[in-house]
Amino acid sequence: MSNISSLISVLLLLVVLAAAAIFLRRYRDRLNGRFGQGPMTLRGMLNLGDGSRLFLVDVEGVSIVCGVGRNGVGAIEIISTLKPQERSKEMSK
Repeated sequence: MSNISSLISVLLLLVVLAAAAIFLRRYRDRLNGRFGQGPMTLRGMLNLGDGSRLFLVDVEGVSIVCGVGRNGVGAIEIISTLKPQERSKEMSK
């Protein structure tokens, strides 16, 4: 009798996991859009070959070009989106 209840428990667990996987697969884009809004946005990616890539990332209004390779990640260029007047005010602070 305990073998049957164990088998039913395992089957019930598998059914629940399968239902959760189907639900998450179906609604993944909506969930990412709702909870994935943060200060960082990926604007673009360029494959350079040999496992190296360039990424353009916006972080709170500042664009950053990042290089990703076998040895890690590094910021290549930080592009400020401030206008020249705002940039001079920001530098004087």
